[in-house]
Parts: sequence; structure tokens; C-alpha cells
Amino acid sequence: MEEGALQEFLNHLEEGLREEARDLFQAEKYDREQYIFIDQDEATHLYVVEEGVVEANIVHGDGRLYILGFLHPGDLFGEGALYEEGVYSYSAVARDDSRVWRVSWDDLQWLASRDPLFALYLTRRVVMKLDQSYYKERCIAGERVERRIACILLRMVDEIGISDKCGLVIDTPLTNRDIAGLVGSTEETVSRVMSRLKKQEVVATEGKFLVVKDKRALLAYFDGL
Repeated sequence: MEEGALQEFLNHLEEGLREEARDLFQAEKYDREQYIFIDQDEATHLYVVEEGVVEANIVHGDGRLYILGFLHPGDLFGEGALYEEGVYSYSAVARDDSRVWRVSWDDLQWLASRDPLFALYLTRRVVMKLDQSYYKERCIAGERVERRIACILLRMVDEIGISDKCGLVIDTPLTNRDIAGLVGSTEETVSRVMSRLKKQEVVATEGKFLVVKDKRALLAYFDGL
């Protein structure tokens, strides 16, 4: 079984610990739309994405879905396992067939105690995710939905955009439902905004993927609102 993402994660450990640490990680496979854990479950494991895409989300009391973000190979999730007796603050579900690695709180604590620099690396990874969440909240708080959509698309282009002849492809299938969940709006409102952006040839679809054809125009759209 290939384990590129796991190996990259373990490379932050002292070399003498890596082989022993590898045995502490358990591989798991999840089918599309299968939940890995649920919001408020006891946080017993930290996860590393090896293949596929994992969606982090919260379902509000009225049934509305809010998508916190998407996790790709190499990303960590389940940060609640980094402190004792924690709970997961969101749900994690496979967006497509996915493989992940998981390591228990006890084993992770043991690794961190053996290698202080690895403990610092974990802290930095969590702080980076926290900073990204602050950016997203600042991006959408109190803004018109058009600006929120433009902001989220620009962020995703910067994080996972791939250049091709048509523009910048956002490297994960992204539906209007997904965008609505990301920006805290309704699917109908998002559909209207996306239709407008497509008519203006700012964005387009390429199969299941969204393409930003004109990033400058999207920036101008964001700044001009």
C-alpha cells in the first residue's frame, strides 16, 4: 500500500523513530458519503488523508449544512485528539472513496514526548488551520453573498488550483450545494450568482470541476462589491 502522505508526515519525526511510529498508524478506507466521525464524538484519534477528499462540516439545528472546508492528501483532521478528553468539533465525511491513517491519542502523546520538535510541528499545523479558519470567517462575516462566493473561490484557487488551457481548475468537484455550505447561503442564491459569473465568463465548468477563467476579473468582482 502506498503511503506518501503518511511518510511525509512521519518525516517530521527524528529518523530513528519513524519506523516504530509507522506501526502506530492504522489504515482505513471509507466509501463516498461515509462518515469518519460525527460532531461531538469523543476525540480518540488524529487522522491523515492519504487518498481522496474529506469534507469537514457542521449541521445546524435547523438542518442547514455548513461546510468548514475540504481536506486533501497530506492534510490532518480530528485535532480534538491533540488534547486529553476532547471531542470532535465537526463531522468528517468522505466526499469520494478515500483512504486515511489514524493514530490514537496515547500513541500521539508518546511520539510528542519522544521528539519535542515533532510536538512543535503538530502545534504549528494546528495553528495554521486555526489561522485559515479565521481567514474564512473574516472573508464571509457580514459580507454580501456575492463577495463571500468570490472570496471562497479565490481562496480555493490559491490552495488547490491547477493551471490548464481553460484557466485555473479547482481540483475537487464543487457543486452549488458545496459553495452554499461554504459561504452560509442557500443553494438557490448561489445558483443565481454562479450563473451570472458564468455569463460574464469569469468562471466555467469542466466536467465535475469548476474553472476560474479570469482570476483578475474575479478579484475585481470581489473588490468592486
